[in-house]
Amino acid sequence: MNYATLVNDLKTYMLRVDQPYVDKIPDIIQQGIIRVYNNVKDIGFELYYTFDLPINTFLITKPGNWRETISLSLLDGLNNKTFLQERSYEYCKTYLPNANITGIPKYYADVPVNPQNPNLYSTWFIVPSSNANYTVNVIYLGIPLFNVDNPTNFLTARYPSLLLYSCLMEASLFLDNEEKRTKYEMMFNKEIDTINRISQDRLTDRTVVREKS
Repeated sequence: MNYATLVNDLKTYMLRVDQPYVDKIPDIIQQGIIRVYNNVKDIGFELYYTFDLPINTFLITKPGNWRETISLSLLDGLNNKTFLQERSYEYCKTYLPNANITGIPKYYADVPVNPQNPNLYSTWFIVPSSNANYTVNVIYLGIPLFNVDNPTNFLTARYPSLLLYSCLMEASLFLDNEEKRTKYEMMFNKEIDTINRISQDRLTDRTVVREKS
């Protein structure tokens, strides 16, 4: 599977090629990926983000596809690594109310929801403000790029049926076709059950103690 074949499948399975539907397909695919993420986020959504952090910095812009932080660490000029601990925004503000005070960053938090800001939780707040230049390494859960320019990802390679059924559910919702939505929801859930069963079997294989012959 790739992006082009998925687009074609969404036309074929839904028997629709009218322009309003075709124009909506990119959004349908994006929502389909988000649905997969919300149901089985532990199947390969981990991503890595590395960048330079200048001195006197306390706000870090997150990647646009960020959903959840796994770890955030700093590497100084001597290759000393520091893992920041996650805390609430209120805790960080109380810990260091003055952003002009610098030091080795110790904590990070999501910037709280601001009704005036359309990019909610778009930054990390670190305290204290950086006292030197660092390299930041972030491991996070995120939505993989998937479009004409990025035609494949781990879902197309490892879970094509799961992605297809998820997108077909979203297409059915858009077209208000309850019969097909129910059908593809059942197939989607069956795929998830299969993935969970395989994952559990692998976990059992790793933990079981086999008797020596």
